[in-house]
Order: sequence, then structure tokens, then C-alpha cells
Amino acid sequence: MSASDPQFLSVLGLPLVHAGKVRELYDLGNRLLMVATDNVSAFDHVLDSRIDDKGAVLTQLSLWWFDQLGVENHILSTDVPDAVAGRAMVCEKLAMLPVECVARGHLTGSGWLEYQATGSVCGVPLPDGLTDGARLPEPIFTPATKAAVGEHDENVTFDEIVQAIGRDDAEAVREKTLAVYAKAEAIARGRGFILADTKLEFGKRADGTIVLADEVLTPDSSRFFDADAWAQGRLESFDKQYLRDWLRNQSGWDKDSATPPPPLPSEVVAATRSRYLEVFERLTGKAFATGPDVPASPVPTDRIAAMARVVVDVMPKPEILDPQGKAVTQALGRMGYEGLTVRQGKRFEIEVAGEATPERLAQIRTAAKALLANTVIESFDVRVESGGQ
Repeated sequence: MSASDPQFLSVLGLPLVHAGKVRELYDLGNRLLMVATDNVSAFDHVLDSRIDDKGAVLTQLSLWWFDQLGVENHILSTDVPDAVAGRAMVCEKLAMLPVECVARGHLTGSGWLEYQATGSVCGVPLPDGLTDGARLPEPIFTPATKAAVGEHDENVTFDEIVQAIGRDDAEAVREKTLAVYAKAEAIARGRGFILADTKLEFGKRADGTIVLADEVLTPDSSRFFDADAWAQGRLESFDKQYLRDWLRNQSGWDKDSATPPPPLPSEVVAATRSRYLEVFERLTGKAFATGPDVPASPVPTDRIAAMARVVVDVMPKPEILDPQGKAVTQALGRMGYEGLTVRQGKRFEIEVAGEATPERLAQIRTAAKALLANTVIESFDVRVESGGQ
């Protein structure tokens, strides 16, 4: 399977706009249908082997993260053809910025290789003596150029990004990238993961507004380590690193040669799929499901208990000062609890009589925007809590 052989072209019957390593974009007039395939790429090659359900995991996890982050993004709808249900979303047409926006809170991957050679990453100097997986003094923005399929993304300095897209846009995407990383890193840490780094993409609307686009915080675009193993000095990866390690160390393939990578053994495919599913389920707290009846978000929309509890969690947006959370954080530090950052929010419990239908949950979201959350400074999440009464 190559990126020039789109997986869903024949069944969708829509004009193909672009086929990338993993995603296919189809024209819907003034909108786009973005479909995530089960393709997997490594070392700038799209492999012949596929990972079953991978596209659905990436799509559903991205939707979950967009809800958690509460930032402007390109999603318009999840009302998509049945043939791609669970793995597709309807998006705005944006002018995509030609830069991979990478935030690193830990030193690993290409950043670790560059640090070993130069003591810096993308022109950002780092302290001596760091090891693979080490936590950085503070997260850093390390952009890369966006390469065509089959070519290699290249790490560049911030000044090079300024030359490519202008200072205002460069500073805007740096600020947005680091804000997304800060919020996502805290969420992942609370669910037993170290978010070592993540790659984001942004696009511009016609009015110049820069919004988050493409996928977000998936095992394809981010490095997730098991937090307990990391604390013991081990890097247990829950992303594509397992597959990369097999290709580099066990397959006999030379990644620097002109020879394409070999097919993946069934056990490598199964182990990779298992890691993707575990990331999804540990982060969202929901079992993974596929098919046309998959809900648009991990919030279940089927019948639940006769009197169910819907929870609305409200949190300050990451760029908004949270003095209460800051005070608690400082108090914890004085008590010897280092490395803990608290953001203080509000929890509302709503008892729903009867069925929690999609329409009912939509009403609750509307009510949350109107009354429970100040959406200028706060984001919120609506979820059905198990064990309804």
C-alpha cells in the first residue's frame, strides 16, 4: 500500500484532494472530509503492513483531545459516511502553515540524537549531562519543516521558521504549541503517562485566525512513556517506537539504503496495535469501539441507567492565571511535594432522568456554555459517570 493508492477512494466516490502517509483528504465543497487510514509510516516510508483499527484510534483520540484542550480547531462535524465512520471527521478548509510545531518536555528521539552531537536541539542550548528520556528544565519549542511523502522532516531553528512564515505567525504557533503541551502533559501524567514530546499542525482561516488542525496528541504524533517505568529509569514506549526499534534492530533492514522496509511480522503488528489501544483506553477511560455506531466522542450516547449522573468539569484555560491553583502548588512545594502543579476547577453533577441521548447531552453542553463555564477563560468537559443511580 502506497500513499498514492488511497484506501477509501473507490468506496467514497468523492474528489481526492490529498493522500498523505496516513490520512486522505476528500473535497466536500467548502469543507474537507479527513479520513485516517490504517497505514503506518516509519523512517519516511509508508509500510506495506497495516495496523488494524489504527485510523479509528487516531481519529477518536484526536476528538477526545480536542474536547479536553478547549482550543479553536478545524473540526466541524463527525457526521461522515458509514464506510469511514469512527475514522473520519469533517473539517474546515484552512491555509496550512508549512511547519511541524514540536514541543518537547523530555529529551528523546531526534532531539536526543541532536543533543548528543551539539548540546542543543533546534538551536536551543540545553544543560550538560542529560540522558535519553530526561525531563527538560522547561518545555521547549523545536520546529521542523514539513516534508513531502517519502522525504524527511528536518529540524530547524526558530529563526528559520520566522523566515518561512513571518515573525507574528511564528511567535503565535510557538505560544499555542507550548500551551497545548502544558495542558496535555498534565492530563497524560494524571493517567499514568509521560508525554515526552508532541507534534502539532496549525492552519489559518481567511480572517487570519490560526487554529489547531490535523490530528492531535496521538501515538503517531507524540511520544508516550509509561510514567511508573520512567520513574525507575526505563523508557517503555506506547507509540510507534516499538515498531521503529524492530525495523532498526531486528529486521535486518538498512534504513539508509534505497530498499523499502520489509513487511511487519504478525507479532509486531499485534504488539503495535495493542500499544495504540492501551494509550486510547488509559487516556480516555473508555473501551475502544469501531463501526458506524461509534459515538462522536468517548462520552457514551446509548441507553444508560434510569437516573444517570452527568459530570461537567470546568477548568481555567491554560493561558489564564489560576491564583488558587498557584497558591496550592506553592504550598505543596513548601511541604516537600515537588513536581506537582495544581489547576483548581469546578465539578458539577447533573442527574438525568431517562435516557442520555445525544440530544440530551447536547443540551447539557449548551447549558454548560450558558451558565456553568465562562468560555472566555474556562474550558469544560461533559461526561457520563459510570455507576448512575
